[in-house]
Amino acid sequence: EPWTFAGVEGRVISTPSYRIFTTESSALLRRRIPMFMELAARNYVSALGDLPRPNRRMDTYIMASRAQWAQLTRQLTGPRAEIYLKIRAGGFAESGRALLFNIGVRNTFGTAAHEGWHQYTQSVFREPLPVWLEEGVAAYMEGYRWDDTQPEIPRFLPWTNIDRFDRLRDVVQGTRLTPLEDLLMHRPQDLLELHSNERALDYYAQIWALIHFLREGEGGKYQAGLTRVLQDAANGQLARTVGAIAGPRAASLARQRGAGREIFAIYFTEDFDQAGREFASFVKNATRTGGRDAIVAGRSPIR
Repeated sequence: EPWTFAGVEGRVISTPSYRIFTTESSALLRRRIPMFMELAARNYVSALGDLPRPNRRMDTYIMASRAQWAQLTRQLTGPRAEIYLKIRAGGFAESGRALLFNIGVRNTFGTAAHEGWHQYTQSVFREPLPVWLEEGVAAYMEGYRWDDTQPEIPRFLPWTNIDRFDRLRDVVQGTRLTPLEDLLMHRPQDLLELHSNERALDYYAQIWALIHFLREGEGGKYQAGLTRVLQDAANGQLARTVGAIAGPRAASLARQRGAGREIFAIYFTEDFDQAGREFASFVKNATRTGGRDAIVAGRSPIR
């Protein structure tokens, strides 16, 4: 249907899970984004375990330019806009709405998948995830390629994320791998400081790899914990579980996204030294010679 923003003619496209508002004139993007977002939503509820589906359409805005996006951000977020206007590329999600702008076809779709995960958890989850897990899964959801036989259809392949992989390999080769416990301790406000700098790229590459590690590392011994922590947050059982084991203060921190270390200890392992060594070995294995060829082909690089 027609939609106008600040005098610019656009469209609003409705799908079972979304209302997509866009001023984008690219026929390719407008044609592909509804199917992409709908299949991304399917991926969110199935890729890492059986998670609940949204019970209402979620609003996603894809603006043709950063200037339009900035104007929309000020309009929809009011005094909080100055925080978001520090973002130089892509967009953000807040209160179940995603506000994005065109940064090139490939990256725009990847950003839509990333912010779509935040939009989904904000809309559906009864309790928040710790920062490392929320952002790590969002990065995990970015990977996709267009189907070889049906080029309008995306296939979501979490390893097929060349930008994250190349940065991870650079981190390994530059001996900048962050200790596991440090990765787990970031707070929401820390992400604002990470925006638009080299540390942010290192951080996101590593938490992207951390979700892969929990999904398939060490013969899959952490996979059940990954599914369980996501389901507990979705169902409102996360803080109760943390509190029963680690006490009321940890439960309070969990409700504020601040119990990253405690949640890892409860759902995965208390042996951070061992898990850190396993993770470092996993990352080095993934980035060894031939790893990039595997992810380009849509396969896991782990041998």
